[in-house]
Amino acid sequence: MKPGWLGYLGRLAGVLAGNALLAYGVAAVYLPAGLAVGGATGVGLILHTLFGLDTAVSVFVLNLGLLVAGWACIGREFAINTAAGSLAYPVFLGLCQRLPAFSLLETDRFAALVCGACFVGAGVGVTLRAGASTGGSDSLAMILHRTIRLPVAGVKMAADYGVMAMAFWMAGGRNLWFSVMALAIETFVMNRTMLAGAAQLQLLVISDHYEEIRQALLCEAQAGVTMLHADTGLRRTPGSVVFCVIPNKKLYGVKAAIRRIDPGAFLTIAAVREVQGQGFTAARIPLPVGK
Repeated sequence: MKPGWLGYLGRLAGVLAGNALLAYGVAAVYLPAGLAVGGATGVGLILHTLFGLDTAVSVFVLNLGLLVAGWACIGREFAINTAAGSLAYPVFLGLCQRLPAFSLLETDRFAALVCGACFVGAGVGVTLRAGASTGGSDSLAMILHRTIRLPVAGVKMAADYGVMAMAFWMAGGRNLWFSVMALAIETFVMNRTMLAGAAQLQLLVISDHYEEIRQALLCEAQAGVTMLHADTGLRRTPGSVVFCVIPNKKLYGVKAAIRRIDPGAFLTIAAVREVQGQGFTAARIPLPVGK
């Protein structure tokens, strides 16, 4: 099997897993708890309340219509990239609605809502990491951006919050705070899921012993290093700054090595949201012998 097919299957597995998590969180927690949600799911809930239509079927029809409209307005590539998530989510939603509600809803409503928000946030995060979406307001935003140049983020936010506002109004304002809390939690979890394994720590070390520190980071910590040439600000003494990006688990050992070599070294540590390139998303260059 060609690597391209392996990559495609891995991406498809991510899309399906993400949509399954999302559908379970919505069906097992959000719907039984009466939380207001945005996007196509929110529209499906409103249609269910007004006309008794099945939520999963409404979401499927809506996503399918947006998929066809996206194909016509944007092109085939958009439809292909969106199809898996747009069609898988309502199918999983229909299946998960046949499962019993989350048991904690009867004993600890707050804990149940936190768990549900984590499922939803993780599901959306996994889906986005796979380069897909669940359709709904995402597709609508892309279509309006391509056709009449409306901003994607603005359209998506307006659509989601507009649907949620209508759901709040129909429910008489019930569960307002629970819904807001769930939205905050799922957003946090979504962002963490999207960056899982990609976030690192960035180190800048200024020291007269930069060569020893470089050797320690390369050999002891097995970390990649870049040397930046710099002058000190007060005396304009030329020297080098050691630049390094490491995972969190290596921080203690790296700091100990730097302090052992130069207790007075100036060290800054910053969180980096994502790292790509050699040693991270590509193979690391082997360290030359004697270097």
